[in-house]
Amino acid sequence: MFKSKRLKVYALILAIMITVTQYGFKGDGFSAAAFNYGEALQKSVLFYEAQRSGSISTSSIPTRLEWRWDAQLTDGKKEGLDLTGGWVDAGDNVKFGITNAYTAGLLAFGAIEYKDAYIKSGQMKWLQNQLRWINDYFIKSHTAPNVFWAQVGMTANDHNNWIPIEVTHLMNDRTAIKLDAQNPGTEVAMGTAAAMAASSIVFRDSDPAYAEKLLNHAKELYNFGDTYRGVFSDVIKKTDPQGAAAYTSHSGYNDELVWGSIWLYKAMEANKPGSGSEYLTKAKEYYNGIGKEQNQSVHKYKWTHCWDDQSFGCYILMSQIEPQNNEYRQDAERWLNWWTVGGSENNADGTKVTYTPGGHARLDNWGSMRYAANTALFAFVYSDKLDAGDKKSRYHDFAVRQINYILGDNPRKSSYMVGFGSNPPQHPHHRTAHSSWGQKMDTPSEHRHILYGALVGSPDSSDGFNDAISDYVSNEVAIDYNAALTGTLARMYSEFGGTPIPDSSFPLTDKPHEPKDEWPVFANTYFNGTSGTQFTLTVENRSSWPVRPSDQLKIRYFFTLDASNISDISIKAPDWVKVSGPSVWNQQNKIYYYTLDLSGKNIYPGYGWDLGGPELNFTISSASGQWNAENDWSFSNWDSKYVSGTRKYAPNIPVYEGSGFKKLAGNEPSGGSNEFVAGDVNSDGNIDAIDYALLKKYLLDDTTVINKQSADMNVDGNIDAIDFALLKKALLQ
Repeated sequence: MFKSKRLKVYALILAIMITVTQYGFKGDGFSAAAFNYGEALQKSVLFYEAQRSGSISTSSIPTRLEWRWDAQLTDGKKEGLDLTGGWVDAGDNVKFGITNAYTAGLLAFGAIEYKDAYIKSGQMKWLQNQLRWINDYFIKSHTAPNVFWAQVGMTANDHNNWIPIEVTHLMNDRTAIKLDAQNPGTEVAMGTAAAMAASSIVFRDSDPAYAEKLLNHAKELYNFGDTYRGVFSDVIKKTDPQGAAAYTSHSGYNDELVWGSIWLYKAMEANKPGSGSEYLTKAKEYYNGIGKEQNQSVHKYKWTHCWDDQSFGCYILMSQIEPQNNEYRQDAERWLNWWTVGGSENNADGTKVTYTPGGHARLDNWGSMRYAANTALFAFVYSDKLDAGDKKSRYHDFAVRQINYILGDNPRKSSYMVGFGSNPPQHPHHRTAHSSWGQKMDTPSEHRHILYGALVGSPDSSDGFNDAISDYVSNEVAIDYNAALTGTLARMYSEFGGTPIPDSSFPLTDKPHEPKDEWPVFANTYFNGTSGTQFTLTVENRSSWPVRPSDQLKIRYFFTLDASNISDISIKAPDWVKVSGPSVWNQQNKIYYYTLDLSGKNIYPGYGWDLGGPELNFTISSASGQWNAENDWSFSNWDSKYVSGTRKYAPNIPVYEGSGFKKLAGNEPSGGSNEFVAGDVNSDGNIDAIDYALLKKYLLDDTTVINKQSADMNVDGNIDAIDFALLKKALLQ
């Protein structure tokens, strides 16, 4: 017994020694996992599936989110190209080349640095899926050696429409913006080259042909960006001023020249050692162009690595490519010191980043946790290669604390990753996860989907947080927010462990829903009496699992015949509605129905302000004045609590789709049949001369009310002379 205990103690000591030996830092309270880093990593990777644009249904790259579907399939059509794919930027639905490139590059960087962690956690295949999705889009966008399509979607128009991504092609301007020799954008060209080069390293072992393809595109884009220099936002603002305002190149393109050169060097070396020297020479040359800190003679250090300024990552990578170079080392440590202890080492000015009382390094009020995570990734990468000492533990411990703050080690004891940990955000600023059907942030009041893995923006300076959908400063999410965070979580997993959710348990639990939540019909009446009823409906497409437009919707109104003969009943509907019936449903109980076919009218979430579909008014009349709607199946059980404006939910007016009448929602009466009898044009249960005469009358005047399904004798979708001949033949047999 005592021997067993001693063995367990020795095993624990050995595990701690291995950890210290592997990473070379002191035991200082970070030897045990505070959070499930494997799950956090997994969900951070999963977030990118929520941002996918393109054809999800036909892609060989799987998605694990059941609520996402095909989106923006017309991208590039106006330009005569296929620009489908890629990621939308944030809570909006524009594809910005600058952030797509930046994000892909950092995701690949994390996978290169912490490859073993990705493999061990089972996330490498999923991370590669995300990288393949975005790199396939880069390939489409690189239509010629000196051409790259840098944006799809117009910012102001997109931001004015609070709609899910799957319907943006119906409402938003999806104009694409091109970079070329006459309109260069060095930041985007170099950033994309870097991303594709880094991605080629990730795929080099598993898919060398794809890696080679990426590297070839990277070299062409590098040459384009290096040869034809220009600020990308100057090009964007010619077509999309708001997009240029959102993503302006404040730092210029000198940092991207270095960043691109570094990654071309690394990718060439990974492919063939000794082949990348040309790019390393350029990286050293262009390094001199990195900006200086304001009023100081040293390179900038009072910000961090981000989509606009990649100087800081260059410090880290160059210091590791040439560790003997003091300039690179001093630049790297001056920057990391400013984020940790401040001080005047390496000619710094003694200042440091502002911290909240709870320990969050808060660089800016907008997206501050993204900036802390960015710095944390490079702090990890730098510290991992230092010998044991104060700086190694300083940078390492800073990174651990910042990531733990994000995951829940903060005064609120709350996670800032959606769908992870304790008390995570519930209302991220994200159109598709919210899934409004009426273009409004407060419709519905709660999000319809859980945006697993998304990092939100910022706590305030006192560690408070506003979990409101309208607060895009505090609560927006974005692809660049998770870019470095994902790599840091792989690093945390490698040190502290954690247990990812088994792939067999995907998809993860989403918000519950019923058919009526997606395909409701809301009803009211203008008039109701013995002569008939005038109805006003809204037939709404509130689909969200997934969102999908439809131009094949139909509804049915079921009624009980109060008059002696069905010919007593007539209907009047708008010209755009195709009406068939009355059709018999249950002859014994005298239940009939009219079908109102809305085919051709594209109905989708976001169809109107606060509405997911059109208004439909129609009147059912009795010539003899023998009508009582209270007896009708479809008039019953209207729900006064579930309403749309003045209209109540009508659960017994079912919604169908397509020629096969697939029922989407709503209830049909019992004892009936959805079948129809060919030739029974008046739906009285018989096929006789009356049907023959009625069909002849319809062919002469198509306003005559008939059962069109029964009249279509050859089931070809048309009612014509062939059907008339077939009915005549049936009567003669």
